[in-house]
Amino acid sequence: MTYEQAGGGRAGLGITKSDGEVLTLWDRLIHHTTTGISTVEIASKNSDKINAEFKKYFKLNDFKYKSYVLQGDESKVNKLITLLNKHEINYGFASDNSVSGFNYETNSKGSMKTTTNDLVVSTNQPKGRLIKAFFEPVAKLSDSITYDITAWSLPYAYGFNAIASERLVAANSIKIQPNLAIANYNAYAYTFTWNHISDASLLADLLKQNIRVRFNRKEMINSGKKLKNGSLIVTRGDNKHITNFDNTLIEIANKHNKNTVTINSGFSDKGPDMGSSDVREIKNQKIAVLSGESTSSLSYGEVQYFFEQEIKYPYTAINTSDFSSSKLDNYHTLVIPNGYYDDLFSVSELEKLTSWITSGGKVIAIGGANSIFANKKGFGLKSKSSEDDSKEKSDKEVKLINYEDLERERISESITGAIFKTKIDNSHPLGFGYSDVYFTLKQGAKSYDYLEDGYNVVRLEDNTAFSGFTGSKALKNLSKSLIFGEQSIGKGSVVYMIDNPLFRAF
Repeated sequence: MTYEQAGGGRAGLGITKSDGEVLTLWDRLIHHTTTGISTVEIASKNSDKINAEFKKYFKLNDFKYKSYVLQGDESKVNKLITLLNKHEINYGFASDNSVSGFNYETNSKGSMKTTTNDLVVSTNQPKGRLIKAFFEPVAKLSDSITYDITAWSLPYAYGFNAIASERLVAANSIKIQPNLAIANYNAYAYTFTWNHISDASLLADLLKQNIRVRFNRKEMINSGKKLKNGSLIVTRGDNKHITNFDNTLIEIANKHNKNTVTINSGFSDKGPDMGSSDVREIKNQKIAVLSGESTSSLSYGEVQYFFEQEIKYPYTAINTSDFSSSKLDNYHTLVIPNGYYDDLFSVSELEKLTSWITSGGKVIAIGGANSIFANKKGFGLKSKSSEDDSKEKSDKEVKLINYEDLERERISESITGAIFKTKIDNSHPLGFGYSDVYFTLKQGAKSYDYLEDGYNVVRLEDNTAFSGFTGSKALKNLSKSLIFGEQSIGKGSVVYMIDNPLFRAF
């Protein structure tokens, strides 16, 4: 059971309640202790009923979907298997066949050809209810009034092509064995794919070991092997400073369970050669992240977790109370987490920040941080306005709302967490490694127009939610709106991340 008391993370040592009474941290600790012991006491007096309900939970129900089939590369499969193992959920692998049912990508009935690499998770096991909650395309809400997200379907979160089948799909238990990377002492270069967060971890590790890494901006065929745009390329010639280059590189690759494809020449069969401007080096970046007052502690924590736990790459936290754009001269990139920055960036401070960007700096703005740049001189981010904004109030029809209906009226203007299908320009580096589709988690109705002078890398073309609750009024301005984009300013740029891709590591 879960209990909460007033204060949350804001209360510190004490908080004054609406009735004037001070609720201290000590009070909250004692109340939680008492509540916890009381829960154990009452549970012990109702053990027969609790055990009966617990047993009932594991009884198989007549679930609509009997099996979920997930298709994705090895890194995605292994990541999901880690989660399934934690929850003691059984799974297997499909055969070379086909399966039909609900297609997650099209939000309609469809089919998919399966291979022995595709994951199958079925509900005919003790954790069937949990599997239903994890994988069902659309979670059913008994009431739309909720403060938390309403969509969390794992196929969308993990980026799988998936089918939910109303029939039980046969599966075998043979596990995918990772292919170990092997040294090729005659190779011109080692290459790696770029389509998963684990590839970013590999890249971070390579850079920390002072290994020079390149990437191709355009697709190429070299030594008869196709390298999609965004592939990581480590040439022997770039890394003469690395002792035991081959063995060192292979050790790092196998540490991250990454196989490698080797090429034999700097000249490509098709596409850019290695000396082309379309094959660029990825420089080690000095990264600063805003923290402290004005930033959301939750969003900062997500950024912190991303760097420290996911990709293990160093950064420097700069507290907003000690921040000025002049401090950025020692950094290449500034990450601004979601937050409330109305008082932080004055006109003069924003001009200094613009000067730093123009000189080659990069800003990555997440969620509410985009308000710093929206509708400001020199920046192309423009808030979408509703159709009513241009009308005079006298022209609007007054809607009478009863007091008891006020909360439900407000929920019609909000999105607490719903999944939308977006379109990707995967020729842009932000879109490398993706197909032309990405599923985003929207947590609010704030929306922005497409950039007129910039790259609209990920865009929401219509306002149809695939999963989760959306208020009817909140949907009005979402069509043809920006999700992720980049605007070049001088030698630098601003990356606008309207939705927060780090939210709960979604």
